[in-house]
Amino acid sequence: MSRRLVAASAVFALAMLGFAGAASPAAALAGHTIVVTTTIQAAVDAAQPGDTILVPPGTYRESVLVNKSHLTITGSPAAILDAEGLPTGIRVGTGRISRDGPVPTCPPLAVEGFTLKGLTIKHGGFSGVFLSGVDGYHLTGTRYVDNPVYGPFPVCSRNGLIDFNHVVGGGSAVGPSLDTGIYVGDDDQVTIRSNSVTNYVIGVVVENTIHATVQDNLLKGNTAGIYVAVLPDHPRPFTDDVVVERNQVVRNNLPNPVPADGGDEIGGFLSGWGSSTWAAITSLFAATGCSATIRWA
Repeated sequence: MSRRLVAASAVFALAMLGFAGAASPAAALAGHTIVVTTTIQAAVDAAQPGDTILVPPGTYRESVLVNKSHLTITGSPAAILDAEGLPTGIRVGTGRISRDGPVPTCPPLAVEGFTLKGLTIKHGGFSGVFLSGVDGYHLTGTRYVDNPVYGPFPVCSRNGLIDFNHVVGGGSAVGPSLDTGIYVGDDDQVTIRSNSVTNYVIGVVVENTIHATVQDNLLKGNTAGIYVAVLPDHPRPFTDDVVVERNQVVRNNLPNPVPADGGDEIGGFLSGWGSSTWAAITSLFAATGCSATIRWA
């Protein structure tokens, strides 16, 4: 089918599925809408920068790789991406942190402009969504369910917004997810707001990141609420200009499913630890020589 016909047929599909106007104005003006008919990956492969990929209701058993700029993937919560047996539901960017030199380095910013709006993403073995080397991303309105380690996980990226997501842990051998609902690492300019996270060891983690805001989130039923830290062996050796404000951090009394003596840092978090992570962070400063500027409100 020609791109012209695909775009025309998508108008009817959008109206029938209740997604009229779902694409951002910039994306709608810049490209076409491609309706998924087989796999999400096939639609991504066929897309051009500026296109919007509409995922109809159904279950898609796959892992999707996005290595093109200015794409939007959108769908209702009834569009379920099930990554059972695969590391991620959606991966954006192919770069990896290099550890070949004297210090770790981030990959180049190779993808510009990615939006994920809606869908349900479940069973990603490592994370629901993984971004690396992305400049400009928006992760919004997605349900992350039973991803056993992480939900959204942007690293070495910048200019990001993560908002209005529902991140529900589970799927591990012991029940709850084994790490963090929303993790941001080695990022620059990211806002995490108006999300809900439950059934993880930690609700939100910001590590080795600058110019970050964590606000208006509901973090409930985890082991701990919010953790802002600077750790060694990262491409960015500091955390700076992080604002944490107006979050609801309530009843985070879930027993930590990770053994404290297992050698994993995450096992050291105690049940009921809300956002009082300052002592842990300052002890890391002394041990590593790293620095951070953080404002809690």
